[in-house]
Amino acid sequence: MLSTHNRWLSFYEFIITPTHDDAPLIPMTEIATKLEVLFNSGEAIRVYSNGDRAVRISDYRYDRENGLIILLIQLADKRVSDPVFSNLESGALRVEPKLDGEGIAVSCHVVINTAPSATSVNFYRAIVEVVPGITRSVFEPFLKAMLKDAYAGEMFTSSINNREYQLRPTLTVVSLVSKTLEESLAGSSLVGMRLVKTSVIDEMDQNPYTEVRERSLKLGIKRQPSRGERGNLIEMVRGVALEDGYNKLIINYRKDGKQSSLDLEIREDATDQLFTKLEKVILPDGIAQCEEFIHNDIATRMSALINA
Repeated sequence: MLSTHNRWLSFYEFIITPTHDDAPLIPMTEIATKLEVLFNSGEAIRVYSNGDRAVRISDYRYDRENGLIILLIQLADKRVSDPVFSNLESGALRVEPKLDGEGIAVSCHVVINTAPSATSVNFYRAIVEVVPGITRSVFEPFLKAMLKDAYAGEMFTSSINNREYQLRPTLTVVSLVSKTLEESLAGSSLVGMRLVKTSVIDEMDQNPYTEVRERSLKLGIKRQPSRGERGNLIEMVRGVALEDGYNKLIINYRKDGKQSSLDLEIREDATDQLFTKLEKVILPDGIAQCEEFIHNDIATRMSALINA
């Protein structure tokens, strides 16, 4: 359950790349304007699950002076059970039924820096309010869809063959490495990584058993990555692991002349806790489970943290 007076914030890099190899880089400042137009048109929405679930940009602010995009993403789901309230003294329960067409709603704020990170041209720092139901597996494909809609009909001329192609940005979200993981690897050198997959084999003529499959990844590292590069490398390996159905990442490293390892689960919730930098903010005036408009207090605090 969400607290009324505090929120956790997750820190990410949003990587913007054009879908066509010949296309020019698409700056976040241009995307910000396109998304603003899409929001004002009332079309910043996606409906899923045969109409039972909707995700939308319910409020939008482009702070040109400070170079920030502030989004309020709303998720509404008819399939979620009606809320139940309990009397603290008697324990008596009261169910509040949804009306026709309604779904249980939550919202989360997203703040994106429109200036690229210092060592890149297409990595942009972003902070996302942690809200149950609007995980990265929800907001990343939704934002990809919004970029597609915002650039509908946009074309570019290739400098290679002088032909016209569709211009569209796509989004990849990577976590900023957590302080816990950074501290564990501080002063160390990476030796390698292993991905482990376990699966239950259920055959008709014998009892089910667990089969362990292991893939060893030998990393040809010519130079040790910096702390920032190391986090991105680990995140890339984690992404491969998720796609291929692996459930454990083992990081082998050398520190103070000794070799050690970190075993990390790759399930989405555990991964976000282990990999993503998190920060807690206190909101004295409170915040609702679902806000109708951008909440100025949390937006201000997120904006202050974006470059901290």
